[in-house]
Amino acid sequence: MLVAPIKTRIITRDDDILDVLLEGLSETGYTLEDGDILGIAETPLGTTEGQEVRLSEVNPSEEAISLAEQHSMLPEVAQLVLDEADEILGGIPHVLLTIKNNTLMANAGVDKSNIPQGYASLLPKNPKASAERIRHQVKERLGINIGVLIIDSRTQPLRLGNIGMALGVSGFIPVADDRGRTDLFGNELRITRRAVADNLSSACTAVMGESDESAPAALIRNAPVQMSNDSYDSSVMWISPKECMYMAIFNQWRQDK
Repeated sequence: MLVAPIKTRIITRDDDILDVLLEGLSETGYTLEDGDILGIAETPLGTTEGQEVRLSEVNPSEEAISLAEQHSMLPEVAQLVLDEADEILGGIPHVLLTIKNNTLMANAGVDKSNIPQGYASLLPKNPKASAERIRHQVKERLGINIGVLIIDSRTQPLRLGNIGMALGVSGFIPVADDRGRTDLFGNELRITRRAVADNLSSACTAVMGESDESAPAALIRNAPVQMSNDSYDSSVMWISPKECMYMAIFNQWRQDK
C-alpha cells in the first residue's frame, strides 16, 4: 500500500480545495487512478467551507468563563466548545473531553492550530457530504472513481500522541466486519470488526504531520478496502456507550462517585 503526502500552498476560505489538492498532487509525480483514496485533513477543508471563527466576535457566557477558569482556556474557545459539543464530560488544562456526533474528542473539534492567529477552526458541518461532494467532483472532472476520507486527529486512552480518525467517508466501506470468520487456529471471531477508515486515517496522519509540513492531504493506493458507491458518517463507525468498555466503566465510575 502506498501512502504519499500531498503538499500544498496555504489554503484559504476562497479556495476550491480540490483545485489546490490536484495542483499539489501534480508536484508529487502521481496522478489519481481508479480505486485510489484521497485523505483530506478536516481543518483546511473546513477553512474552504467557512468554518473559521474570529475569536474577537465570540461572546463568552458565564458558563464558558467558568469552564475557562477551571481548565486554563480562553473563554472564547470554551464558548465555542459549548456551542459545538453534544456533551462535555470533563477536562484537563487547556482541553475539554467532549462527545460530538457520537464520538469522543477533544474540545468538540474546536482547534487553534494551522489557522491564522486570532481565529479558531470548527469541524466541517457535514463531513459525509463533503467527502461525497469531492468524490463526485473527481468523477466529473477526471472520469475516475476514487474514495475520499475526511480526517481528524485524536488521542487514545492512556496512550501518548495523536492518531487519525475518520469523520466522513465516501466510496469505500469504513468498517470491516470479521465476525463469523475463523483465525489461524480455527477459532471463530465473535466481536472483531476492523476500523478500516480510522486505520487509513492514521496512516495519512503519519505522513501528513500536524505542524508546519503543509501537507493537508495524502494519496492512498492499493488500500485493502471494499469500494462502494455510498457515503458514510460517524453513525456507521459508532458503538453504543453501553457496548464500549471505556465508556461503560467511565459511566459506572460517574454513578458511583
